[in-house]
Amino acid sequence: MSQLPSKFIDGAKMLKVKELTPYARKFASEELTTGKISGRFNSWMHNYKTQYIDKGSPKPFFDVVAILFFGSYALAWPQELKHLRAEEAAKLEGKPAHH
Repeated sequence: MSQLPSKFIDGAKMLKVKELTPYARKFASEELTTGKISGRFNSWMHNYKTQYIDKGSPKPFFDVVAILFFGSYALAWPQELKHLRAEEAAKLEGKPAHH
């Protein structure tokens, strides 16, 4: 999967700005098809399994922990931001901030 961005950039290097949008559309229609994405994902999963799971590496465990940590943080962030903004607004109005 990491080859895809470099493939796009290599193709876009010599283009003029007005040629970039048609190039991006063509590239996306050719490279970002359901079949190609599915194939790349399946290949990545097979390689990941062979490299880490079959060998008993702890990496898959740490990957799951990291995904859960950042995912839960991302889900909680809007509520935290809302609380922070309400607290700042209360301070500006001279009201006590609730905790």
